Parts: sequence; structure tokens; C-alpha cells
Amino acid sequence: MWIIIVGYVVGSILGGRLYGMWSGQHLATTGSGNTGARNALRTGGKQAFLFVYGFDVLKTVLVLSISGPYFFETGLALTLGHIYPIWHIRSGGKGYAVFSGIILAYSPLWFIGGLLLLLLLIKLTRNSRETGLVMLVLLPLAAWGDATDVGLASLTMLLIVYHHIRGKQHA
Repeated sequence: MWIIIVGYVVGSILGGRLYGMWSGQHLATTGSGNTGARNALRTGGKQAFLFVYGFDVLKTVLVLSISGPYFFETGLALTLGHIYPIWHIRSGGKGYAVFSGIILAYSPLWFIGGLLLLLLLIKLTRNSRETGLVMLVLLPLAAWGDATDVGLASLTMLLIVYHHIRGKQHA
């Protein structure tokens, strides 16, 4: 169960904060004020996006690769750490990159399939924000079969959706 605590602590290390320390462009005070990859793209371009998104996905995949039977518990802990980081409780990300990392750690094929579906939906709707939220349904589907895992995955999904909706209202 120690891995769940590790998940929360590692989740609290934000790619957006590291990008700010490296570049001098602090995402929490520019653009939308969010430390996530979308704001990094908006304020720092593709390179900033790739750094922030890549770091947040990678931290998730690395921790989940050693989570053993606590995969979905650790995924929830990573998400909570990312959204409510121990170092700065009220200034975390919205959790979408962590979600991507959970799906990638669960199955690279699910990740690629989800990415292709996401690109198709964006092309059809011209809306990357809300269509991205559709992909969150992959999380409970990945956990299908075990009621506890489905519950944890659904809770993780709802937490991310809540923060995206809340962020839109405050943006």
C-alpha cells in the first residue's frame, strides 16, 4: 500500500511547475493560470506543451508500472496529487495528462486507439476541450470486471471532469 502514498507524492510533482523553473515562464501566472499542458501550449508553444504533457504522462506511467495490484488506487492517488499537490494545494493541474498516463500504463493499444478516436472527434467537432473529456470514459471501461476497480476508475474520471468544468467556469 506504500505505492499509493508514493503515487500522491509523485503526482504532486507538476510538469508545469518544472517547466516554469526551467524556462522562467511560470504557467500559474500566465495564460489561464493553470499549470497544465493546455496552458503550456497556449503560452509557450509546442515545446512547452510536449515538456509538460510528456513529464506528467511519464511520471504516471513510471509509478503505475510498479503499482502491482494497486493500479487503480495508485492512479487515483496520482490524480489527487496532480490536482491537489502537497506543495501547493490549490494550484495543481486538471488531471488530463495523468489520465493519459493511466491509460498508457494500462494498455498502449488503448492509448493509441483513444488517441485516434480523439483526433477524429476533434476533426469532426473542432472542439478539443470537450471532446477530450469524452475519452475519460476509457478509464472505467479499462477497469471493467472488478467492482472496486470500476468504482476507483469512475471516481478518478469524475474528479477530472469536475476540475475541467470548474476550470472552464473560472477561466
